[in-house]
Amino acid sequence: MKPRILLTTLCLALVIGFGSQAQASSKAGSKQLLEELRQLARESREKRAADRWLQRALDDLLSRYDRPWQRTILFDDFSDGDYTRNPKWESLDGRFEVVRGQGLIALGTDRQDRYPEDRTQAPAESGQQPDLAGALVGALLNQAFGPKQNSPQQQTQRQDDHTRRDISNRLRLKANVTNAFALTATLRTSEQPASQFEFALLQSQKARYGYRLRIDTGSRGGIELERIRNGLGSIVERRPLDLPLGDGRLHDLAWRQAPDGTVTVLIDDKQVFSVRDRAFRDGYPWLEFRHHGGELTLRALRIEGT
Repeated sequence: MKPRILLTTLCLALVIGFGSQAQASSKAGSKQLLEELRQLARESREKRAADRWLQRALDDLLSRYDRPWQRTILFDDFSDGDYTRNPKWESLDGRFEVVRGQGLIALGTDRQDRYPEDRTQAPAESGQQPDLAGALVGALLNQAFGPKQNSPQQQTQRQDDHTRRDISNRLRLKANVTNAFALTATLRTSEQPASQFEFALLQSQKARYGYRLRIDTGSRGGIELERIRNGLGSIVERRPLDLPLGDGRLHDLAWRQAPDGTVTVLIDDKQVFSVRDRAFRDGYPWLEFRHHGGELTLRALRIEGT
């Protein structure tokens, strides 16, 4: 218990020490505070000065509040009415259409033409910063004294999706995404019938290496991250879908990978899971978007990189 208290006290001191600077100059204060935390985490790892829990707590904080993605690689809100240009999506299976004011709609499944007007905000510009000091205080106290959540890595081997399931709708795009990235999709899905879709960042057109983020909005659905090596998939993390993603309203789904390999998935800024996996060092030239069933409208997609 004492090491946790010492770490919390140290990090709180950093927050308090730079709190006034962050209020006077949010950008400069946040940058300085994050640099101090980076140094603390690096020295702790090199000198093995902290136990596994303490090191994970520091790394999780950095992955949550450090935003190394300062460059917009891709943005598409389908406002031009054509998904085949600027950027140029290639339709591999199924059918899609763009409806002005709604976005990209996957065809071939039952869908409603009218949706509730309530929505969350579209992806925020990368320049916007949260209240870093307050967020760090709350997160540190919660991690130091709150209940720990068991999240063992589940590893299961399976065949590639090209032979495992039928693809109803699939798009591909040459995106040249960097190894560290932040993907934010503003979308609308259904629970009944369940929406099943996925985003894949791949290192080749044959989809033999890369990652997939798969979502199922059904009552027994969930979100899972899959690593692909030699065409075989291995589950890195899977969590049940506790947030109301399939309520027919617009939501922001965020998939982020930090330079240290920490992958974080959020829905409307609420974390679903965070896990570390450093399988690849290179970037992901290809982006695929797949839809397997249910109602789905992709309103906007933004990818930021380093």
